[in-house]
Amino acid sequence: MTRIRGMTRHHRPLLMVSLLLLLLGLGACFEPPVLETLDLRFLRDGSFVVTSTVEVADADEKNQALARRMERVRQELETGSDAWGGRFASLEPVAERFAWEKQLGEIRRGTRSAVADEPRKLGAFFGDTSLAVSYEIRDGVAELSISPGAAGRATRRQRDVVEQTLETWSGDVAAYLREAGALWAYLDEHPDRAHSCLGTLFSDLLTDDVRAGLDPLDEDEQKRVKRLEEAMEKVMAVLLVAPGEDHSPDELSHLVYDPFPARLVVRLPGRPLERPEGFEVAEGGKALVAVGPGLWEALRSLEGRWLAPDPVLLYVRNNLKEPKALIDLDALAATPRRADPVPTADEVWQEIEGRLRPASLYQVAFAVEPDAEVTAEEIGWTP
Repeated sequence: MTRIRGMTRHHRPLLMVSLLLLLLGLGACFEPPVLETLDLRFLRDGSFVVTSTVEVADADEKNQALARRMERVRQELETGSDAWGGRFASLEPVAERFAWEKQLGEIRRGTRSAVADEPRKLGAFFGDTSLAVSYEIRDGVAELSISPGAAGRATRRQRDVVEQTLETWSGDVAAYLREAGALWAYLDEHPDRAHSCLGTLFSDLLTDDVRAGLDPLDEDEQKRVKRLEEAMEKVMAVLLVAPGEDHSPDELSHLVYDPFPARLVVRLPGRPLERPEGFEVAEGGKALVAVGPGLWEALRSLEGRWLAPDPVLLYVRNNLKEPKALIDLDALAATPRRADPVPTADEVWQEIEGRLRPASLYQVAFAVEPDAEVTAEEIGWTP
């Protein structure tokens, strides 16, 4: 990727979001307006269930570009003309389901689910993507292998926006690390103030009783916490859609770098026969996740690289949970803090850019019983 220096019109979306956040303060919604997930469940007999879910948030009437995008997604879900419709048709499933969930007449969630019994059909399902997917069964051993190709879903303009955003955002991340490190250093010198300073920073993630019991900050502490809060807002801005835009910068980064059509979760009928390659283990070992590259995911993968604990990642992670997860302030205040020398914007850029690539291979092997009788409960289609 070629770096371009200087301010251009492509900086405006990120700056506008930052300004909006500065006005609103912490507490924004970080879920993308259109959230797509893909669940791939393998059954004991080697067959598999594919389930796609598309969730559409409430429309923002003030942002017409985003409203048009979301209306287009709803129409495609309702008519079955979205990309998932063609993918499921290629499975030639032995059974399938399709459901909408509506609120006030508008689709909020569309779910497709299908059962397929021929391994080769899984490769056909991903035929319109750059993923080379192989699923084979030999002598009771099943192997799933995914080789990512280049992502090709972004337009030229979207690529330009992401390139400029990456440069600006790298500077924002460096500034955030500087402010967080300064507060960590202050709290190391004044450990008795950790409870109040951190409580003020994360006030909307506290219970009312804990919030009411916080000691007031002095003027210097207020400035330190405010500077960090503002720096966090600029980092989190990539998760929000700017006025007049139809995607968040993070969503655009997935179009540019992510070869997966959606977040992929793989569920096996038993433990893998060997350590999976490429996948992240989730849900206590019950699921494998193929994490597609994007700006926020790149930052998340750097957790602990320069700073620990990392307040911006902690804040977003807790807000993304359902319901929103509150913070144990006593535990957080007692957590050892570490801040390495602050990297330059170029050093941050290099680290993030290096993580904007998928793994070269996603692979897992597991045992199957071709003659096993699979129940409806295992399929997950019980009423």
